[in-house]
Amino acid sequence: MKRFTIQADGTDVTVYEQAGDGELTVLFLHGVGSTAKVWSQSMRRLQPFGRIVAIDLPGFAGGSALPETIEDLSDLAPFVCRVLDELGIESAVWIGNSLGGRIAVEACLNAPERVRGLGLICSAGVRLPGVEIATPYSMGEEEFNSRVFYQPERFFSLQSPTSRQATLDSRRRYEELMERTEVMDFSERLSEIRVPTTLIWGRHDGVIPLAIGEAFAKGIAGAQLHVLELAAHAPHLEQPERVNDLLEALLSTVSPA
Repeated sequence: MKRFTIQADGTDVTVYEQAGDGELTVLFLHGVGSTAKVWSQSMRRLQPFGRIVAIDLPGFAGGSALPETIEDLSDLAPFVCRVLDELGIESAVWIGNSLGGRIAVEACLNAPERVRGLGLICSAGVRLPGVEIATPYSMGEEEFNSRVFYQPERFFSLQSPTSRQATLDSRRRYEELMERTEVMDFSERLSEIRVPTTLIWGRHDGVIPLAIGEAFAKGIAGAQLHVLELAAHAPHLEQPERVNDLLEALLSTVSPA
């Protein structure tokens, strides 16, 4: 796997790329406060399907700066498309967790020619009456982490004070953009999605509850919802082998361009 930096909108974007023998291109997008490195195991596993790419989302990875072109959350999908242009990628299967999932959904709705399939892991993008979506500044860090991970003590111990602060800064930035974003709920447009879609949710997701995953599954024709026990908002970290099995099954249903 190689790591390199490109420029998009005058901002450095870190890219991880795994070459492959297949005809597909797969794009991985992380959630708030994470980085592209969380996908390394999945990228190696899915290498037989083709070119596998993951990017650090500027503003949401490791304390990186937010490009001036991103004023609200809906600016992120066009930005990622411009990153793909720099990489010479016309279309891909988009796989995203949380914020990364929202970006993938919005790209599929507004630039459908760029999206050949969707893998949505505890994805943002749907709101339901009476269903709370957790935000870190409405609660303490310890409580929020317990909503992200089924066993938070396993993952919290791996973070340094610097990385924890970067995560908190990224979450604050997300909330600032959220307040300026006109459309937070794509429920009424899910029927427009016409690509193979796999939904993966942790039974114990305390950030974006399972009810949201069920709404995605109901709204997207043919979507398959897989609920993982003993997992919360980051099942790709808590149960990577199971998640990779499901992503492999998704890619096997996507026709080459």
